[in-house]
Amino acid sequence: MTGDNQAAIADRASPPVVARLVVTGANHRTAGQELRDALFVDGDALVAFHGRLGRAGIAEAVVLSTCDRVEVAALAADPAAAGRRIHEVLTEGAGIDRDRLAGALFTLTGEDALAHLFAVAASLESEVVGESEVLGQVKEAHRRAREAGAAGPELSRVLDAAYTAAKRVRTETAIGESAVSMAAAACQMAREVLGRFGDARALLVGAAEIGITVAERLRDEGLRDLTVADPVAPRAEALAARLGAHRLTPAEALAGLAAFDMVLAGIGGRAPLIHVGDVAAALKARRFRPMFLLDAAVPPAVETAVRSVEEAYLFDLHDLERIALSGQRRRAREAAEARLIVAEEAARFIEAEGGRAAAPVLAELRTHFEAVRERILAENPDLSAEAATRLLVNRLLDAPSRALRTLAAEAREDRGEETPAPGARVIARLFGLGRRGRSGRR
Repeated sequence: MTGDNQAAIADRASPPVVARLVVTGANHRTAGQELRDALFVDGDALVAFHGRLGRAGIAEAVVLSTCDRVEVAALAADPAAAGRRIHEVLTEGAGIDRDRLAGALFTLTGEDALAHLFAVAASLESEVVGESEVLGQVKEAHRRAREAGAAGPELSRVLDAAYTAAKRVRTETAIGESAVSMAAAACQMAREVLGRFGDARALLVGAAEIGITVAERLRDEGLRDLTVADPVAPRAEALAARLGAHRLTPAEALAGLAAFDMVLAGIGGRAPLIHVGDVAAALKARRFRPMFLLDAAVPPAVETAVRSVEEAYLFDLHDLERIALSGQRRRAREAAEARLIVAEEAARFIEAEGGRAAAPVLAELRTHFEAVRERILAENPDLSAEAATRLLVNRLLDAPSRALRTLAAEAREDRGEETPAPGARVIARLFGLGRRGRSGRR
């Protein structure tokens, strides 16, 4: 094989994509909310941010910027150096002293970076493990990077493999099924009682923070009809504007209790605001269609005896806390299984990329061997099969033999002693040399 052919093969055998991968940034584990807010890159600023990365020599990158994290995944010939340049771009954009960000920014390269990306997409690195939103956020960041011309086919292969891992986690584990916050627990219980929220009517009595949080989450999950009732008129007006809700006085709301499928009560007093008789009458008027009640008040706003009313489903803060803690324990168990899936998919990707990187070299070798064979047959058409094959072997070994002798001589000059050629072990592994002898000693 000529020197030109060897150089051509070396050019085709570029470092595997995993070896060029780097992830740099900050997340909820490394930085507080103030620093993450300073680093945040909103959608309108992404094109300019990609431009700054490009000028810093980072041509291929995806920027994931959420409330939990601001991270840049990129490909570079020197990942460690690229990580330092991304640090500089992030620091300049944040407008914060470099020393304050020094401990908040992290860099992962190679297989560590790959494992991190897969875990992020599978929601294993989220503040709330198992949240469903993060995969969509990664896909949106990927889409924006492609639009900016910053995500080529290699980085896209990495992210597509991360999506595959995330899909397996969602389908093969129950990591996203258990509520892990009190608001999520309330929504989960309400869904079990009522089914879908699209046609449901909800009443929020009072301005307890947990009640507002539940109302906002219900909105996110499809609730369209919400009414607020608070004894302080200005507060009720502000709350109705914030939630896009109707407004009633507490007396009007209680009088029309039968119209509501959900009641979120957050006004505590010396005596309960909603009595068992109120709920019983409302359910009779509703022809006993189920009613979900959440008592978020201290002292209680709903009479405890309501639990005994048929088709009335009353939950309080202790119920929600119990459900949330149970969900957290279950998610922790599911997360262990999910991490095994992510590790398996990362290993599969690395193996596939190794084969992809070797393919051009193998193709070039095959072409070279075939050319040598055809040349021998053309030059010696009358040779017997035995003579032709012997000549073929000699020709194929000529260039590797000379290269090995040169490498051995160079090693001897460098070290001053007789040592095997640096490529000898690689050749032995490629052609399975020495295996018979080893097996015979077993």
